[in-house]
Amino acid sequence: MSRPRLHQFLSQVFETKDPSEVLNLFEHEDFDGFMEIHALKIPKRELAQAFTHTSFSHEFNVPHQEQLEFLGDSVLQLILTEELFKRFPTEKEGHLSKLRSALVNEASLSIMARGLNLSDLLIVGKGEFIKKLYQESSVLADTFEALLAQIYRHHGFEFTRVLFLSWLNKFIPTAFDINFLDQFDAKSKLQEKVLAKYKKLPRYTSENQGDQFEITLWINDVARIRGVFSSKKSGEKELAQEVLKKDLI
Repeated sequence: MSRPRLHQFLSQVFETKDPSEVLNLFEHEDFDGFMEIHALKIPKRELAQAFTHTSFSHEFNVPHQEQLEFLGDSVLQLILTEELFKRFPTEKEGHLSKLRSALVNEASLSIMARGLNLSDLLIVGKGEFIKKLYQESSVLADTFEALLAQIYRHHGFEFTRVLFLSWLNKFIPTAFDINFLDQFDAKSKLQEKVLAKYKKLPRYTSENQGDQFEITLWINDVARIRGVFSSKKSGEKELAQEVLKKDLI
């Protein structure tokens, strides 16, 4: 009989609070499955650390992912800097910096994290598990960076570079397209256009609707568009993209 999936096992750990079960959680076969799919060879407890949120660490006093995020961010920056340098040898530094920022931001990283089903392996504290924190974009983005750090530590830079770029191409195929910034830097572009036309900035207001937010985008003190979203950050970005797309300025 197969063991329960990782999150089912995590629920059992919350009930028993047995330290030995915590160790078994870090050795769960779902980590083996992930490594097999992506040809990884990382000690499971070290891989599990990349997926361990600070909320779980505070409850069970185990290593967490934060320092790995720091390393992973640096690895990611280097991979993308090198790739952009190769692809756009005559492009200005300012544009390359903006493009790199768009590729390493929360939106881009969480898209790849969701594509890789990283939420299924995320280990969070009991309260955060109930709230499904493991599905939040910011947490997924941090976890992606921590995972990249462990891949780099155990497989080296070149392996990590090739693997990351394959994930980027699979989940964000337009990443290096000329119009990529229009999609991922929508708020900045909208701000520039509105400021130039009306000499004032666009503004966003929000009202709570249970676990969601009704967000309104105002331009020149006129409500141009609104919608309901799960987070303020992603909602504002989507509204900005829609205004630019439909030229509602």
